[in-house]
Amino acid sequence: MRCNEIRRQLMDLPMDMLVDILLRLPVESLHHIRRVCKTLLNTIGSLSFIRQHTLLLIAGNNHVVNRVPQLMCLAQTPPPSDGEEITIFATLQSLRYDGGTALTKGEFTYSTSSPSPADYMINFVFYNLFCMDRGDGHCLLINPLLKQVLSLPTDNILTKYGPDSQVSIWYGMGFDDITNTYKIVRVSKFANKENYRDIHGMLVHILVLGTNSWREIPSLPPSGLPRLYAVCAHGDMHWLIRRMTGEEFHWTPTPPTLQSSNMNSTSHLLTFRGSMAIVENFPLAEGGMKVEIWVMKDYAKKEWAREYSINVDMRPKYELMYGTCGEWEHGIFFNDHYIICLKSEDTTRLFLDLRSDSVNTARCPLGTELLVNIKSYTGSLISLKDFGTSGFSSTDEPSS
Repeated sequence: MRCNEIRRQLMDLPMDMLVDILLRLPVESLHHIRRVCKTLLNTIGSLSFIRQHTLLLIAGNNHVVNRVPQLMCLAQTPPPSDGEEITIFATLQSLRYDGGTALTKGEFTYSTSSPSPADYMINFVFYNLFCMDRGDGHCLLINPLLKQVLSLPTDNILTKYGPDSQVSIWYGMGFDDITNTYKIVRVSKFANKENYRDIHGMLVHILVLGTNSWREIPSLPPSGLPRLYAVCAHGDMHWLIRRMTGEEFHWTPTPPTLQSSNMNSTSHLLTFRGSMAIVENFPLAEGGMKVEIWVMKDYAKKEWAREYSINVDMRPKYELMYGTCGEWEHGIFFNDHYIICLKSEDTTRLFLDLRSDSVNTARCPLGTELLVNIKSYTGSLISLKDFGTSGFSSTDEPSS
């Protein structure tokens, strides 16, 4: 049967039946199908279809959740140690992992730069949206699948508590299924420049994606909320000690038998196979380390299940105390570094294959002098063009 005949038969279906079929397909297939004709492009790209698909993602629907995680790294030139003003370059680069010891560059790359003391970092990953913050109130949303960039609006938040305050800002993102809107939360903590433990205050603002102003809300997180370890799951943004649902912060219980009483253990929050998970690792007396993966199987009831308990014949140099964790196609990986981030040459990438309980180390293909951190992400249909994009745009639309 010819492709044109298949397309004609597909388009002859009632629209509600066509939409139901499309919603059952994985994101990668939808990105290919949207190129077939204008009708499919408009259907798959419509806000109503994208929101229906997002709701399926949030609900953990197997048709859209079972997808292969992709890898992305953020690399930037180190800031000068002597306070000299230089240009800081940052690159967001997709990666491929071969399952062994090789990490290679993928197709996507995005570069930007700012004068020091800019300090770029990925604040969160919301499915396929990356929030890249440069530490001075300027923030970008980047969609690598559709090659889109959106600058978030700025305000006077940096001067709220006067020149004697040092401001730390971090972000999260979620989907409000009541208003069918995407919302970004911004947490700002103000401290004394001379003593960071002297907290002047905290403010929380909400931005509805597509609008131009931040709105302050009364709900506040604890002052110790970690800046770098936000995870998106079930439409909410989670930190290791607290989650944000709607426009309020709430506590989420951790697994009751988590080995947190072990002073040598470290815990990592991540999205694992579409669900929220906690990875805990601690050293073994005989050498190596134990890795346990707890998955929240029922989000409504907050029920956890321990899915893996593995003894690994390797102990990372920094014991993952300040490390980060993510998911790859057949397991999880760790960035093992000291404090926040070191040069790539000083960071070990550990890839744990859950099929064989084996572990490999892999080197990042970017320059060893760069500060590098690797993240994982999965696909969605969210398009930043619906909220006013800047930067580069997709060019894969069909001609007819």
